[in-house]
Amino acid sequence: MKTEFLALTILSGFGLISPAAAVAQKASPQPPATYVASVDPSAFHKAPLEHKKLGVTVSPASVRLITPGVDKFSIYPLLGPPHFGEGITRRWNYVLFFPVAPGSTERVRCRMQIRFERQRGRYSVTVSEVIWQEQSCADRVAAAN
Repeated sequence: MKTEFLALTILSGFGLISPAAAVAQKASPQPPATYVASVDPSAFHKAPLEHKKLGVTVSPASVRLITPGVDKFSIYPLLGPPHFGEGITRRWNYVLFFPVAPGSTERVRCRMQIRFERQRGRYSVTVSEVIWQEQSCADRVAAAN
């Protein structure tokens, strides 16, 4: 603590940085990540018995939390493991069901793919891209509050 203060004092003495500016830079909160997704029907291959996959019913607001930079293992509490038997891969595919309206038992079926990357020098694998099979599903999640 004393060495940081000493370094800030020395730098501020040279007019390079003020202690108040250094504290403000250190304490500034990161803005929330914006939801970014693309639509590419060709990314989804026909799997045997794909139409019978049970999937998971989720709220669009919880899926909206999956943005580029999110850790791979943060997805498990939101959606569970991938639905098509992917294990140690860079792509996970999901079948998601969204309620048509709040309190409704009617659901909309959507396919989503999450792609991952591991940046050089980092241990954790993070989301690089979220891809939807249909535009209507991407719009539903983007509009969630």
